Amino acid sequence: MGWNISDSEVLEDAIFEMKMKLAQEIGVQKGMTVVDLGCGQGGFTAALAKTVGAHGKVVAVDISEEYLEEFMGRLDKYGVKNKVTFIQIDAADLKSVIFDEAADLVASYRLLEELKQPRTMGKIAKEMARIVKKGRKVCLTELSTRARNEAEETYIRLHRESGDFFFGRGEIVEAMKNADLKSVHVERFDTGIWFSPGVAKQNLGFAQVWFDENVEKNLGRLIDSYGMKYPVLLIFSGKKN
Repeated sequence: MGWNISDSEVLEDAIFEMKMKLAQEIGVQKGMTVVDLGCGQGGFTAALAKTVGAHGKVVAVDISEEYLEEFMGRLDKYGVKNKVTFIQIDAADLKSVIFDEAADLVASYRLLEELKQPRTMGKIAKEMARIVKKGRKVCLTELSTRARNEAEETYIRLHRESGDFFFGRGEIVEAMKNADLKSVHVERFDTGIWFSPGVAKQNLGFAQVWFDENVEKNLGRLIDSYGMKYPVLLIFSGKKN
């Protein structure tokens, strides 16, 4: 047992650095055009924009404007606002705004767990395959639900109890294959982020963590004992032939 982050600003920086490493891990390079589906509060979008550099661009897509103010603030914070275009639209139907083979890489970060209609996963995978260029990759990053310790289990329970939906590994792989993506495989990516009870008992949108009376009732003792830890991330990758 142990935690190494006890300050919310340090935690935000650590999560952003983790997302920068993730962007590099999935193959984002300078000059690329990348589409980020389910951009939310913009942390992964900013990491992608930093990675593509001065001559690249990122198209960020979300069905809701709920986090738009925070999204724009995060882009400002990291100095990448001029490289990002935000589009409000359903990721399952992008045909009116993104043409075929428009992107060098299409990615998502924890999009699937937020789906209100899980049956749309297959449509999203097909749209991702449609808009990526031939020979290029589609990458979906999702939480592993195989907790290795109590701190990871607490984080996963927090999301399950809030109504998030976690697809099985096989379901995601099958959806990507049904979208005619080839060489589909899964990699593990360890976040290394373990934060203290004091930080865990806050509402931190950038960390996808929140705290209220129900969380205290159901998980308070576990948080006090173990803190919380980002579980391993699973990177689902496939290539368009």
